[in-house]
Amino acid sequence: MDAKRLLSKWKITPDALLDQFFLTDSQIIKKTVEMAEINSNDVVLEIGAGIGNLTRELATKAGKVITYEVDRHFEPILSGLPTNVEIHFESARGHVLPRGRWKQGKDFNKIVSNLPYSFAEQLLGHLTFINYDRVVLMVPKKLVATINEHGVFSSFFKVKVLMEVGKEKFYPVPRTNSVLIDLIKLSDPIDTKDLALFLRQYVYQHSSQKLKNSLVEGLIIYYRLTENKSMTKNEARRLIEVKKFDSEFLEEALSVKVYGEISRVFEN
Repeated sequence: MDAKRLLSKWKITPDALLDQFFLTDSQIIKKTVEMAEINSNDVVLEIGAGIGNLTRELATKAGKVITYEVDRHFEPILSGLPTNVEIHFESARGHVLPRGRWKQGKDFNKIVSNLPYSFAEQLLGHLTFINYDRVVLMVPKKLVATINEHGVFSSFFKVKVLMEVGKEKFYPVPRTNSVLIDLIKLSDPIDTKDLALFLRQYVYQHSSQKLKNSLVEGLIIYYRLTENKSMTKNEARRLIEVKKFDSEFLEEALSVKVYGEISRVFEN
C-alpha cells in the first residue's frame, strides 16, 4: 500500500500531533502479524487503525479485530475493511482503557498495534491490570529502556525486541527509530514465591491506599496464598519493622525510590 499516494488521493495531511506516521513496508506488516501468532480463535485489539494496512493483515488471520481510530478523515479509506473488523471512530482512551472494564471483561485476548507513540506509556500502565495472551507493539526505540528501568513497568513486564525498524520505513518520516516488541508479562509472583515482586505489584495496584497499609495487606495475602499461613495485621507490621523498611517511605506517594526500597528489603 502506497501510503503517500493514498493520503494524497483522499486529500489527507498526516497530523504529527496525533502521531500519524504510517508503516509503509508490507513485509514488516506481515512479520508483525506472524510474530503475534494470530489465529482464527483470537480477538485482536488494535489502537490506531490509520490507513488500515495493519488492520487488513490482522483480519486475514484473526477471528475478529477490534480497532480504534480517532481521526474520521480516514473513514473513507477504512470503509472497505473486512467483515470481521469492528471499527470505532473514537479515542480508545475513554472507551477501551478504563481499568475496571479491562479487568472484568475479556473482549479480546491479544493486542497488536502500530501504537500512537504518545499513548504508549498510558497503555502500559493499564496493561498492569489485565490478563492477555500476547501484546505485540511498534514503539519508539527509547521506550525499551524506559520499561526496563521503570519501577512499575519492570515489575510487570519484560521486553523482547522482535525487530528494529528504521524511521525511513514510515510516511511521513518520524524523528525516532522504532522497534517491534513482544511485551511479556512476568510470571505470577505467587507461583514463583517472589515476595518482593508481589509487593511491588500489589502496592501499585492499590496506590489509592497509604503505602504502609498496602504493604500490610500484601504481606497477609502473600503468606496466605504461598504458605497457607494466617498472618495478623500486627504480625505484618512487626515484619516490616524487623526488615528495617525505611519509615520515611511509608507515608509517601509511590515513587521509583519506593519500588527500590521494596526490592532491597524483601528480595529473596
